[in-house]
Amino acid sequence: MTTPNEESHPTAPATDPGWVIPDFEKDAQTLTTYKEAKQRFERREQQDAESKVRSQFAKRREAIRAEIAVAGSLLEQRIEKAHKALTDYARRYPKNVDRTKPLKPSFMENLLSLGAAGRMYRAVGKANADAQEAQSLRRRKEHDEEELEQQLKRALFLQEDAIKRRLGSPEMTDQFHRRPGVEELWQRVQEIQKERATYASRVALGEVSPQEQRERDWAERKVRHLEVPFSGMLVVEIKSYGELHYFILRDKEKGLFALPYDPRLEPLLDQVFDFYRIAESYEAKLHRAQDNRVFTALDHYFANFKDEEVARHEYRKARTVLRQPRDLPAPASIEEEMERTIVDVLANFVKTIGPPQVANFTPPQA
Repeated sequence: MTTPNEESHPTAPATDPGWVIPDFEKDAQTLTTYKEAKQRFERREQQDAESKVRSQFAKRREAIRAEIAVAGSLLEQRIEKAHKALTDYARRYPKNVDRTKPLKPSFMENLLSLGAAGRMYRAVGKANADAQEAQSLRRRKEHDEEELEQQLKRALFLQEDAIKRRLGSPEMTDQFHRRPGVEELWQRVQEIQKERATYASRVALGEVSPQEQRERDWAERKVRHLEVPFSGMLVVEIKSYGELHYFILRDKEKGLFALPYDPRLEPLLDQVFDFYRIAESYEAKLHRAQDNRVFTALDHYFANFKDEEVARHEYRKARTVLRQPRDLPAPASIEEEMERTIVDVLANFVKTIGPPQVANFTPPQA
């Protein structure tokens, strides 16, 4: 497949017009570097703050777990003591134990044992009560540990909110900008922001010529002049800069190209087309897929976007805009000879592809 020339559109005309087009690619790298540096700084601050909170809770957790271990050891001792007391009582008065439940000795048993039976019964009861108390203590400590986890989650949430506010404060911003390597980067970012603000102000005041608007937009979006031969091209936008109007076309590799607007080419808005040379003349044809079927505009979006849903969304959005009524004049003249040739050849090609599919185009009367 043939593609347009690989040289990018120059960032400024050959003659000095009195304005300078920024190096948008370099500026974008600067802004990305600054953004990534700030993200790393904020991430470190957040991690440090989170580590402090987790460290505090880790100490509390260790203390609670130590208490749980002590409570567990005490519970084991008391369970063993209660088991021994019940075993001794059962050995002496087997009829007074129902499985693991001690029964109160009779009056005669207590009398004949000089009160020993009652003391053994009460010892079993006290041992069981002590064991239950130890078990309750361990459960409370375990609950304290579970509660500590909930407190940690709340503390981390509050800490995250607090660190975000702190990172947005002028003090933290100044601290970041004073870091080694960031100060010079921040100065460049400020220059970029100032230049963009100045340009926006000039646009608002009507001080920017259509030519400068065009050159700046093309430089920022990497739009190139359309040259032949080319293949798989689709009009994705109609862009106006004052009285200058252009078709913005895209190939199947997402490359963007510009061609002077001419209303005769409106029927091509829904067509993917090729432009090639035969001997001393140029020809155009509809682009075809590998199975030789006509390559549609939606196919073109599928080729440019990996995600099918994204492709469909972008297709619908672009087609909706392109179908809006417009009243744009044909250019008084096209300076570039090759661009004139492309427009004229495509205008003749339009006559061979049937009626247009756009809202404002009226087919010529026979």
